[in-house]
Amino acid sequence: MMKMKSKILLFALLGVSVLMSSCLGEGSRNYSESSVTYIAMDDFSGKTFGRTLTGKTIISNEIQLMQAGTFKFFTYTWNEEDGTTPIGEILADNVIISGDPIDVSRTTVNMSEGPVQEEPRKFVGIDPPFYARDKFYLGDYWLFQYAYESQKGETAVIQYYVTDDPEANEDEINIDIQLTFTGSPEAGSSTTTKTDIIALNMTPLRAEYEGSSQTSTKELKIKFQYYLKGQEEPIKSQSYAMTVAGD
Repeated sequence: MMKMKSKILLFALLGVSVLMSSCLGEGSRNYSESSVTYIAMDDFSGKTFGRTLTGKTIISNEIQLMQAGTFKFFTYTWNEEDGTTPIGEILADNVIISGDPIDVSRTTVNMSEGPVQEEPRKFVGIDPPFYARDKFYLGDYWLFQYAYESQKGETAVIQYYVTDDPEANEDEINIDIQLTFTGSPEAGSSTTTKTDIIALNMTPLRAEYEGSSQTSTKELKIKFQYYLKGQEEPIKSQSYAMTVAGD
């Protein structure tokens, strides 16, 4: 069973709730919602479909043209008369997408120390990660929403680096989140606060620790560290669990 971890507090992309849903008919299963959706491919049929953060499996003509392994944000509607499409042992809802899907940026965790930042740019806020303990549901990606300040002409870049902590136990992982910018601020431009979402590929971390335990599974305790506006010392998050296979 897929288990979602954490909740998204800041999600206000496009001014709507990512987890918003509403029934279109009392007593029916009809729904309309907006969500970040992971685009997956069924190995047997070759069909491309979506797995939403709300736990739904969906499909449409547009989704079947999307690239597997990516994330999209869009609004979709399903009515019972639209029916379903079998994907293996699961029935995917035949949804209707409204508006243009928006790409969600992706990056991969770096298994090495990041560059030293003498004057690190600071986040305005970072939500706890949204992820599934089942690595298949979201393709082993963890979703983060973050807020930052920038000026016109600047483009934010966010990277994740596994850091060495001699005091940490072998099952404790520390990841440094660094915010940098490309481009140069335009003269006279004002500073504005922006919010964005990024999907972090945790596959390299899983590969590093799989098979390192004599038990059937091993639970890693992962903490994230980052700089927050108004704070001099880096913020250290709570611990999040990742279960990896043992021997």
